[in-house]
Amino acid sequence: MVGGESLSCSEASTLAGEPLAGTASDATLLAALAWPRARWHADKAALSEGLPPALAELERSAKRAGRRLQLRLFERVGPRPVAGVELVCADFATGRTLALTASDPEAAAAAIAGFAAGETVGLPLEAPLVLVCTDGRHDRCCGKLGRSLAAALRGEIDVAESSHLGGHRLAPNCLVLPSGRLYGRVTAGDVPELLEAIRHDRVYAPCYRGRSGLGELEQVAEAAVLAQCPGASALALAPDGAVVRVSFRDGGAEHRLEVACARRSYSGIGSCGDAAPEQRLRWQATRVRTVSATSG
Repeated sequence: MVGGESLSCSEASTLAGEPLAGTASDATLLAALAWPRARWHADKAALSEGLPPALAELERSAKRAGRRLQLRLFERVGPRPVAGVELVCADFATGRTLALTASDPEAAAAAIAGFAAGETVGLPLEAPLVLVCTDGRHDRCCGKLGRSLAAALRGEIDVAESSHLGGHRLAPNCLVLPSGRLYGRVTAGDVPELLEAIRHDRVYAPCYRGRSGLGELEQVAEAAVLAQCPGASALALAPDGAVVRVSFRDGGAEHRLEVACARRSYSGIGSCGDAAPEQRLRWQATRVRTVSATSG
């Protein structure tokens, strides 16, 4: 309790010291389509009013194929520039992207299916798009904190307000496309450096939750390495038990590191309004050790 009022889930998570790293989705496929906020389903985007059953089937078919598809909705502030349904897709495993305007939701579902199958169904995303979770019906932290973040970014970069991105206790959250980098607890003071990082295709370490498509352990290791070596690029990650072997290039040199990790428990409410806290086991980097560094 603070001043007689219950803590929000984001306040409780911050006070508990829960780390951001390792909390991005491990789904390798993402499809985000423009849809009016008033029609969004509070928990599952595919069940939103007016969307065809084919969208929910796409999630199930991806799962049967051994992949996960994140389906997200977004809304742009201001008048819609064109008719139709704006669609953005990303395959984080291959780096492929898609940006198009479909004639209707059924055509958007068909385009997502083609993209997931590896087909070329449109042009790639040409410039970064930032999706900010402002889904207040899912959790009040996203609605309140997310809208403030979206307002701070608007006019500086292509931004849209999105349905739930996951991890409302880490709000405000934003997902950067096409990189798949997810950020949380982004304050007004973080915005200038976050924008600079996005424009130069770099990671902004203080708010970094992880790169979509990677497992939790890999995300934690990547974040630990980037915090220590901001110029690292072309990272290759190889988990082995609680150790992740990482190789990357930095300033013309080839580096190999080992990141040791351990599981730690954090307590906090899962959503605003929850009466009792829950325990979360999270991976956390405990040591980063240089194995070798060679100039090239």
